[in-house]
Amino acid sequence: MNTKRITSTLAIFFSLALTYGQPMDSLSIAERIVPRFTDWSVQEVVPGGRIDAIRQLDEHTIALATRGAQKGKLYLSDDQGTSWQLVANPTPHDITCIAETGRKDEFYLLTGHAEVYRTLDGGQSWKLLKQLTTNKNTENYAAAYAIMYTTNGTLLVTDTNSEGGHIYRSTDKGDTWTDLGAISKNALYRLERVGNGIIVNGWDGTVYKSINDGLTWNRMDKLTDAALFATEYMGMANVLQADQDGRVYRSSNLGYKWEQTATLAGAADDFVNIGYGAAYYGTYTGPKNVYLTLDYGRKWWNLGALPTVAGDWLDHGIRVETADSVITLFATNKGFVLRSAFAKAFLHHTLQQVNNSRDTIPAHLKIPVAQARVGLVTSVKEINEPEDIVIHQKFAYIPCRDGNNVAIIDYRNAEAPVLAHSLRDPDILDAFSVAIKGHYLYVLSMTNCRISVYDIGDPYHPRKVGALTVGGAGSFLDHYQSDYTRLRKLWIDGDYAYVTHSSESKVYILDLRRPENPAIISSFHTGDGAFAAMTHGDVLYLAGYGPGSSLITVDIRDKRNPIISDRTYDPILLKGTCALAIAGDHLFVVAYNADTFWSFDISDPLHPKVRSHISDRHMRGPGRIARWKDKALVLNSINHSVGIIDLSSPEAPRVANYFQDPSLRRVYGIAVDGDQLLLASREANNFMVIDLNRTGM
Repeated sequence: MNTKRITSTLAIFFSLALTYGQPMDSLSIAERIVPRFTDWSVQEVVPGGRIDAIRQLDEHTIALATRGAQKGKLYLSDDQGTSWQLVANPTPHDITCIAETGRKDEFYLLTGHAEVYRTLDGGQSWKLLKQLTTNKNTENYAAAYAIMYTTNGTLLVTDTNSEGGHIYRSTDKGDTWTDLGAISKNALYRLERVGNGIIVNGWDGTVYKSINDGLTWNRMDKLTDAALFATEYMGMANVLQADQDGRVYRSSNLGYKWEQTATLAGAADDFVNIGYGAAYYGTYTGPKNVYLTLDYGRKWWNLGALPTVAGDWLDHGIRVETADSVITLFATNKGFVLRSAFAKAFLHHTLQQVNNSRDTIPAHLKIPVAQARVGLVTSVKEINEPEDIVIHQKFAYIPCRDGNNVAIIDYRNAEAPVLAHSLRDPDILDAFSVAIKGHYLYVLSMTNCRISVYDIGDPYHPRKVGALTVGGAGSFLDHYQSDYTRLRKLWIDGDYAYVTHSSESKVYILDLRRPENPAIISSFHTGDGAFAAMTHGDVLYLAGYGPGSSLITVDIRDKRNPIISDRTYDPILLKGTCALAIAGDHLFVVAYNADTFWSFDISDPLHPKVRSHISDRHMRGPGRIARWKDKALVLNSINHSVGIIDLSSPEAPRVANYFQDPSLRRVYGIAVDGDQLLLASREANNFMVIDLNRTGM
C-alpha cells in the first residue's frame, strides 16, 4: 500500500495562531490558507479498481465498496480510514452505494443491478434481499445509485428509470418493499439527509424532498436542465447541489429555495463536507479538478487535480467527526483513498479569519471557559444542533433540530455528565422546544406541528403517552423563503401551556389538567410574529421573530379569551426579538437581528415601560437569556460567546464580560441550575457544565 504524507494540520494550526483576528484578503487566503486543505495522505487501496461507495459504520469503522475492474468487493477500516482490509466479495456486480445503520454489524449494499444485500455480522456474510428492478435507463448508467437507512429504520432506494425515477421503501430491514412509483420525470440519483427531511436529486435537474421518512415526496425546485449529481448537507440549514454542466447551487433553508453561486469547469461528481462552512467538490470531466469552499458554497478555490495518477477524480467522499477533530476521506475513480485530519480549533479560528468575522473579543473582557468548565458531553449524532435546554431534577432535556431528537443528559455528577437517553420519534421531527410539568415532558416539533407527551418518571426510559397537532403549515414567510418555520416555542405555567406558531403569527393555549391529553382551548393572532413566550401571573409576554420586531403583552386572565393589552414596536432596535427573562419588576428582552438587550419596567404588568436598551459591538446575535444572581447570561451565537450583563441596576444594565471559546461554536442552549451554568452548542455538538463560582464574576 503506497502512502504519501504531507505536513500535519495541527502544526499548521499552531503556526497560524498568532495571525488570528486580522481579516484576510483573497491573495493571503490563496497563499496561506487554501494549501492547508491539500494536506492529504494518499493510499492505493484497490489497485486498478474504482471506489464509488464509502460510509461510516460507527465511531471508528469505515466501509468502502468497489466498481469496475475490481467490482463487488468490500473493504473495512477500524481506524477511521488510516488502514484498510479486504473483508468480502459479496456480489459479482458493481457496488454503487452503502447504507449505514449506526451499528457496524448491520449495513446494506446496493448494486448497479438494483440488488440490495444485507449483513448482520459486520460484512462476513451476506444475504441478497431483492433485485428491485431491471435496468430501465436509456443512457447506459447503472440501474440504481442510492440506498439510505433513515433514522426511523426505513430503507430507501432510488432507480434510474429514464421515464421517471422510482423510490422503493422498506420498513422491515429489506425483507419486503413498496415501489412508491415515479417521483421525477427522469432518473433519480442520490439521497441526502437535510435536517428535517431527506432530499433526492437526479437527471431532471430537480430537487424533491420528504419530511415523512420517505413515504411521500414534494417537488422543491427545478434548478437546471442538466443532471444533478453532487449533493451535500452542510449543517445549519445549508445544502449544496451541483450539475453536470458545472453549475453550483446553494440553499440556506433546508432545500426549499435555491440560488446559483458558481459555474466551475467540469461536471459535478460529489461534495465532501469538512465542517463549519468548508467543503470539497470534485468533478469528473475536463481537468477533473477538486475545488474548495470556505463559506458554505458562495466562493470556490481551485485545488487542481488529485495527487494520485493521471485522469483520477474524487468519486465519493465522507466526513468523519470526533469530539475535537474532523477527518475527510475521498474515494477515487482509480482506487485511491485520500485522507485529511483537521483540529476543530483550527477550523474554527481559520474560517473565522477567512470570512472576516472580526468577532474575537479582547482578552481583558473574556473569562476563560477552561478555568470554570467542570463537565462535558460531546455527541456528534445525539447533540446535533441543539436549540434549548430545560432542566428537571439534575437532568437536562435538549431538543436538537438536525438530530430530530431530544438528548437527555444526566448531570447529577457535574464532573462526569452522561447521555442518559436520546428520545427519537417520527412525531418530533425538527425538535425545537421542550417544557416540563410534573413528570411529563412536552416536545414541540416545528415541522410536524405536533406536541408530543412523554412520561419521564425514569429519564433513562421515557415513555410516550400522547400527542397533539397544533396549527398547520401557515403562510409563506419571505424572511425564511418557506412556510416550514411553524411551531416555535412552548411555555408551561401551572395547568396551561402556551405554544407559539411562527408562520401563522398565532399563539395557542393548551389545557394540561389532563397532562397526558393536552387540549387546545383558544388561539389568537399576534400581528407581529410569534416566537418566545413567558408568563408573569396573569400576563403573557411574547417576543416575535421573523419578521417580529416587538414585545407583545397579553391579558390571559380568561384563557379562552386572551386580549392583547400593549405592544412595543421598533422595526430597527427590536428586530428579531427572541428571548425573555424576568427579575422582580423588570422584564429583559433581546433582539437577535438588532444586537440589543432591553429593560422594561413591569410594575404595571399589562403595560410595560421601556427603561433602557443597550448594544455592544461584541454582542452578536443575542438569542437566549438565563439569570444568575444579579447577572443576565446572554447567548451570542454569531460570535460563539456568552455575554455577562450586570443587572445590579436593572433599569440600566451594562455589559461586564464574556465567555468565548471554540467549544461554544454556535452556542444555542442555556440554563442555570444553582451555581451551575449549562450550555449546549450547535456546531460543537456538546453539552457543558460551568461552575459559575470559578469564573470570578
